Amino acid sequence: MEKEKTFWRKLWLPSKKKWLFGIPLGGFLAVGVGVLALGGFQVSMHATNANEFCYSCHVGMDTIVEEYQQSIHFSNATGVQADCADCHVPKEFLPKMWTKIRATKDVYHMLMGKVNLENFEELRVHQAEVTHEIMKARDSQECKNCHNPEGWDTERQSARARNHHDPEQWKKDDETCVDCHMGVAHKKPAIR
Repeated sequence: MEKEKTFWRKLWLPSKKKWLFGIPLGGFLAVGVGVLALGGFQVSMHATNANEFCYSCHVGMDTIVEEYQQSIHFSNATGVQADCADCHVPKEFLPKMWTKIRATKDVYHMLMGKVNLENFEELRVHQAEVTHEIMKARDSQECKNCHNPEGWDTERQSARARNHHDPEQWKKDDETCVDCHMGVAHKKPAIR
């Protein structure tokens, strides 16, 4: 018992060994650097999900931004607006990071001049195919983040929409939102 009291007393008394002061100081420094790094990471994730970031490459180079701004995802009666990231960046951490890592390839090609007005339409077809495959593989999760099928009032939908919005039928046909709704926010390119 006395040994335990001595240990705790020694813990709070100043040490004659100066190097021991570096242990808590190093710990505080590591926590501070970690907080700054995490804050910087969050700021960069938020900034790269902003429409302005997306527009920085797409405005003037193609019609993607203009098509989006004329779509129902940008302007509608309810005032609900989907940003570029709402459709193109997953909400879950690991899929989001994978998407961000893959996008660096596009930024690299853009900076190297491999993407330009002359070849953009051909590249756009490829990008549309890749985006369709990714969204289909994720079962159109980005669509479902806003359009929850469980909340649909199918009685208020047209007969055609009602027939196509049966989740049981989707499972049988291996279909998802993007199979029918490709080209909602951007013009549908001529897929090869």
